[in-house]
Amino acid sequence: MIQPRRKGRRADPSKDEAILEAASDLFTRRGYGVSIDEIAAIAGVSKQTIYARYASKHALLAAVVQKTAEDLVSPLSIGSAPPEEALVEFGERFADVIFNPAKIAMQRLIIAEAAQFPDLARAYYESGPQYVRARLSAYIERASAAGKLKSNDAATAASQFLGLVIGADHMRLLLGVDGAENQKSRRDRVRAAVDAFLRIYAP
Repeated sequence: MIQPRRKGRRADPSKDEAILEAASDLFTRRGYGVSIDEIAAIAGVSKQTIYARYASKHALLAAVVQKTAEDLVSPLSIGSAPPEEALVEFGERFADVIFNPAKIAMQRLIIAEAAQFPDLARAYYESGPQYVRARLSAYIERASAAGKLKSNDAATAASQFLGLVIGADHMRLLLGVDGAENQKSRRDRVRAAVDAFLRIYAP
């Protein structure tokens, strides 16, 4: 279970942001072994300031993981546009977030620490990737009910679309193989994913 943030006097948003940015940077570069003293030094705050907000280093890591999940979900709205338009927009936004170098680094950290902190891995999965799939699944279900798509299993269809978007490149980037991906190839892959998806699910 993720430890809750400590309650107390009203937080200073600038300090909160500095702490989370420093923690995210150091955790992703050096792993969970980094000390609170080092995080405090980079954030420009005292160790006591961090502990006033987070009960432990685990709680701070949990906050970083939660923010990563929120960053994954927040740009991914999907309305009632026709499927091709909606899926292209959703796919491009999803690709922009999931392939972001900072997010790739955080995913590596979550995977590396999953055995020690399975609660954090589960929290990230449920609040991030699983929620993204549920949001897309709801759109597919609505579009199918309106006759714009034909799917009897919206959850499976959503998983298939997301798989088409990330392809093999997500694993390649997680492993640090062949460097970064360029924007054009990402856009082209999303368009190809939408075309392939609609060949199966267009009415």
